[in-house]
Amino acid sequence: MNRLIAESLACIVMAALFFMCGCLLGGVRLGVFSATLSLSSSLGYYNGMREGEKNERDKQRIK
Repeated sequence: MNRLIAESLACIVMAALFFMCGCLLGGVRLGVFSATLSLSSSLGYYNGMREGEKNERDKQRIK
């Protein structure tokens, strides 16, 4: 459960940083766009990591 909280917090912090940088460089629209891209890519990355770990555990059980 702690890992899930840490991953969620990391996604939110990265999205906030991207939002602030986007706002400074090009306005609110660019900030929202970059934050959305950051959230989607982070969530996809962490989902893939969890799937990989699950597959690894399944391989260990088969052996």
